[in-house]
Amino acid sequence: MGRKLSTAAAIACLATAAGAGPALGAVRTRTCSSIASCSTSLASPLRVTSTLGGGPPTSSRVDVAVKPAPTATVGARNQSGKLVEKVDVGRGITCRGYANRDPSTFEFQLLTATPLRITYVIVDRIKNTTANGIGFCLATTSAFRTASGRSAAPTRLPDGTRGHVGLLPMCPNPASAPGAAPVPCIALVRTVTDPRSSTGVDVILRVRVPTQTTGDPWGGS
Repeated sequence: MGRKLSTAAAIACLATAAGAGPALGAVRTRTCSSIASCSTSLASPLRVTSTLGGGPPTSSRVDVAVKPAPTATVGARNQSGKLVEKVDVGRGITCRGYANRDPSTFEFQLLTATPLRITYVIVDRIKNTTANGIGFCLATTSAFRTASGRSAAPTRLPDGTRGHVGLLPMCPNPASAPGAAPVPCIALVRTVTDPRSSTGVDVILRVRVPTQTTGDPWGGS
């Protein structure tokens, strides 16, 4: 208490179920002595049936890490903070024309005493699906370019504020340092063998979302 915390928030999903029921989900908060080594992980709620019809339902586990920008001062990158990750079902975002995979929406917030430029490094592992046509749907208060090359579409975020939504493009230079990412993008899409998956594989997406830790678009979780 006593210090006003800045926040950086983003909402991302791999799919949204049309007509889903009331929101269900979970929140995980990690307090970090240094945001440069701050990370958390959360899985989507278990479901009994698939939203795509037939077969086991898809599920995601999303790991989120914070990478300060290279221009951040030593003091700024070494400050303490709280990283909040939230997952909901039924209050998601949609990217027009995208084939839904998992009806879960993940929200990320970093709370710090001093604002600075950061990048969220997101690793999403999805079970019971394939990599064919997969993408990453992002909604945020900041404008960005989508996979189509056009600006992200205006939208209402789940909390009612105005924002932008769209499918992320592939990163032009995925080998660059994660904290140096200039725009939101997908750095990697690959599959790993998983005998417990109905498709025999899990799909892994590595996503970078640069943002500034100022403002409080979602009011905390």
